[in-house]
Amino acid sequence: MPTHKARTPWFPTYPYAAALYSVLPGVPVQATRTLEQAVGARMGTAANPVDWSRPDEWIEARLKGEARELARHIWEGTGGRVNPRYTAGSLLLARNHALLQNVGGVYALTGAGEAFVRGDADLIRVVDEGEGIPQVLAALAGFESATRKELLPGWVEALGGDSRSENTLSGLLYDRLVNLVDRGLVERVGSRKYTLTDAGRAYLGQVAPQEVSGRHKLDEAAREYRAGQRARLRELLGKMHPYRFEHLIRELLAEMGYEDAVVTKQSGDKGIDVVATAKFGITTVKEVVQVKRVPGNTGRTVIDQLRGVLPLHGAIRGTVITLGTFAAGAKEVAVHVGAAPITLIDGETLIDLLIEHEVGVTPRRVEIYEVEEAFFSPEPLTGEGDEA
Repeated sequence: MPTHKARTPWFPTYPYAAALYSVLPGVPVQATRTLEQAVGARMGTAANPVDWSRPDEWIEARLKGEARELARHIWEGTGGRVNPRYTAGSLLLARNHALLQNVGGVYALTGAGEAFVRGDADLIRVVDEGEGIPQVLAALAGFESATRKELLPGWVEALGGDSRSENTLSGLLYDRLVNLVDRGLVERVGSRKYTLTDAGRAYLGQVAPQEVSGRHKLDEAAREYRAGQRARLRELLGKMHPYRFEHLIRELLAEMGYEDAVVTKQSGDKGIDVVATAKFGITTVKEVVQVKRVPGNTGRTVIDQLRGVLPLHGAIRGTVITLGTFAAGAKEVAVHVGAAPITLIDGETLIDLLIEHEVGVTPRRVEIYEVEEAFFSPEPLTGEGDEA
């Protein structure tokens, strides 16, 4: 059955929520509803959105009465840390985990709320366990780095299933990743990927449920093995004969859907090494590839030279593949407006592509079994009583 362990939508960072809770004692509960209604009445539309980023301006301009007074109290009382527009997630978190209580119509911190505000580790762990945080860490442990889309299936599986929509679950996962990044347990890699930090791995070892812990150990072993194989692949690529390396690229292009990929000559690192045809719907485009089997930094000169010889091969685009990296100037000129596009594939991206398309690598699958404990329940079947 679905567990819905990720209970709170608009899941906040904990310091943000704690700052709000610290200024709410004594505030009428009805006042937060009044503020919510006042803000909701001024939400605007998708075509004409409202900017809520500057509370110093909009509190006075858009609110009045009790709503304005509470918004100012939250904004000033938290030293500008809590935007009064964004309190719903924190209030839902408080409700789901009994962090605030209604005493005579006003807010008061519960014992759990006081522990949360002071950052009590045991209380934070309880909240984490009720919000699917250990399962996020466990899902991420199986990757060196992963996008939210890559993490989502493993997270939902670790939660025990969830009947909510994929879009809803993706939003819940995003909020929890933001929370974990804020705590230093997860780190962003580029603009889309996430990776566990050492602190995150240590925390996972403390909080992982038994069923997740065993899976985590398997994921960790698989991750370490993949990292070792990736390092070995990088080493072997650096030792390949130049001409054999060019043939490897030809095989990769063929697996990626290119047609008529041919190695031009035993040219080493000079000139055009591979010519192929890319198909886009009913259109075919000739593309030339230059292969740089060197670990260093490739500069813009290589890009300029490749672009200059495109007409000689009847090509309108090109690709440079290197085991190393590309200088900033090369990246800039590769997408120059009005010029033929040049795709840049560095060493790490090349390894990603070889693995994705299984060129020079073979996936090995290991079958494991998990006991379905509910199947072996000591409880009698419904309607069967206690008789054998």
